[in-house]
Amino acid sequence: MTTHVLTAELPRPEALGHAAWAAIQDPFQRLRSAVTANDRPLIVGSAKDLIEATARVVLDARGRPAGSGEEYDKVLGDAHRAIEHQVGPGVAADAAVRQAATAARKLAGVLRELRNTYGTGHGRSVLPVLEDEVLETCVDAALLWTRWALRRLQLVLLGSLQPLIADLGTASFSMGSLATRLAAADLPQLEPADQRQLGVAVGQRASRNTFTVRIDGVEACALSQDAVTWPLGYREGVVEGLFLDQFGQVHVDEQARAPRLAAEILAPHSERTRILTELAERIYRSAWSQEFRLIWRQAVAEMHLARRLLGDATAERAWTEIAEHIQQTGEAYDALQQ
Repeated sequence: MTTHVLTAELPRPEALGHAAWAAIQDPFQRLRSAVTANDRPLIVGSAKDLIEATARVVLDARGRPAGSGEEYDKVLGDAHRAIEHQVGPGVAADAAVRQAATAARKLAGVLRELRNTYGTGHGRSVLPVLEDEVLETCVDAALLWTRWALRRLQLVLLGSLQPLIADLGTASFSMGSLATRLAAADLPQLEPADQRQLGVAVGQRASRNTFTVRIDGVEACALSQDAVTWPLGYREGVVEGLFLDQFGQVHVDEQARAPRLAAEILAPHSERTRILTELAERIYRSAWSQEFRLIWRQAVAEMHLARRLLGDATAERAWTEIAEHIQQTGEAYDALQQ
């Protein structure tokens, strides 16, 4: 009789909350206890419960919670579709792997019928014979689909937009962690407004001198001309975030890398003149951060050096006007301080 579940481990997604993980661990531990006690109907019932709990957690993470009365087959199917095309590091995108995952989902779907026939939750006038193969099928189906789903759920959570934006405000980022989360967020598939919102958060964090965010989210974009991998909405947002902080003040990083990076990021953008015109209006209306008051001259010098990177005469004029405004404002401010 199946005992490998006693040593099996479920991969916990790093970003999964305690309550959600407890909801998955509860049927998993009951499954283990049932195997230890050779409680055969409970093995079947707990295996089905493990799949359903995992599926419900997946749907919650996707922002599509299942109703309390939803049928098992619908919950399982909706959860599978919600993550089967998830992208990210380590996730295979080829059709053969998706077919294997679909087969796992179909096997998991059989557990509803097996539980109705053999499992807990139903009174019977005659106890059915529960062969070892039925138990093996139930346990294997539960572990196979659940482990597949949890691996993908990790990327769902990492790529969730609002938690990522919130983390860009305060959380620590190790080298490569933002790159992983941006890949999981699947930038090309986000709505342009969401791409822009995320770009603003990345640009602002980079201008607060978090070098890991600058490397993964800004420099990687600046080095690429690919408008699919790095969509135009994201590029527009990053440029704004590089010049305007979360308080709406004019601000750049302490080494004034922002102008060069912004020009390189805008170079492939078909609407760079519009973006710079709108950015200029924001800058003209905004106060300066204390840090920017100390390095505005360096920022202006970097803007003049980066102007030609834009590759468009109209955009270059809009860029120059921003630099001249900053210089005039800075000189007036400095004169008042004397």
